[in-house]
Amino acid sequence: MGSGIVFFLAAAAFAQTTGTITGTVVDLAGDVVANAPIQATNMATKTLYKAASSEKGGYTIAQLPAGAYELSVAAPGFNPYSRQNVAVAAGQTLRFDIHLVDFQLGTLGDGREFRISQITPHATPSGPTPRTREGKPDLSGVWYAQRTVDPGKPEHLPWADALQRERAANNSKDAPGAHCLPRGLTNAGALFPYKLVQTPALLVMLFEDDTPSHRQVFLDGRGHPKDPNPNWMGHSIGHWDGDTLVVDTVGFNDESWLDSIGHPHTEMLHITERLHRADLGHLEIEFTIEDPGAYSKPWVIKRVADLDTNDEIGEYVCIDKDAPHMVGK
Repeated sequence: MGSGIVFFLAAAAFAQTTGTITGTVVDLAGDVVANAPIQATNMATKTLYKAASSEKGGYTIAQLPAGAYELSVAAPGFNPYSRQNVAVAAGQTLRFDIHLVDFQLGTLGDGREFRISQITPHATPSGPTPRTREGKPDLSGVWYAQRTVDPGKPEHLPWADALQRERAANNSKDAPGAHCLPRGLTNAGALFPYKLVQTPALLVMLFEDDTPSHRQVFLDGRGHPKDPNPNWMGHSIGHWDGDTLVVDTVGFNDESWLDSIGHPHTEMLHITERLHRADLGHLEIEFTIEDPGAYSKPWVIKRVADLDTNDEIGEYVCIDKDAPHMVGK
């Protein structure tokens, strides 16, 4: 038997043990979305398969071993998409169209284009890292919203996984920010510009879009309170590890979300941040999230922020529709 025939038969046999997912990616209006990054994760083996939608919105992920998959899409300007238990049978081509939801439902001036501008790298001034009189890196400045460069992989406990998926499925309608409540420590600075003001004893963070609109990191050597009063931002203390500021935060309530798609946490939450100003124009931020009540192991998120030398943070006022007394009605 010739080698070409052997190869053909082997390929045919392999095709009978694998399947394919194909479809089209569209937005809220039904228009196709090009260049959307699509991932299929085998839920049993955790093997990851990738594809991207074409200029006409079509995508195909072939040679998938039979099994259940999670399909996910993180396309700029859209809410993250995730669908679990997409079943692929051997020898099957499964048609699965993906419907993405525009950021803020495509609201004029606050929709897809606005979100893309938030997460796209900005032009920044070049130069060395500025330093304080004490020789420490000076983190002060107005920064564009943080861009996630590595989202990490949370290892949920079952209840946390179920709750996050419920929140994603209902389009995050119960997100704290939608009800004029604080977004939480890991969300603050990730949606809108923010400002850092550094002194030898205190780092103050001012957020354009959050309630409350500020956060304090104590740098004076104090410890955490023995019995901290749980709140939205926790209690933060910091120390320098070389040129990196390490911020330790405890004392959270369990009401905030860890990200925009609703990962929950408990009052056992402990967050360690590492802030490193790599040069004049860039700030690197790493979050290590530890919460034995919600996750089986630490979860690390890495972000970067670009310096904004042409703007200041604005004023933000949130009025909850369920609080008419706040607007005099």
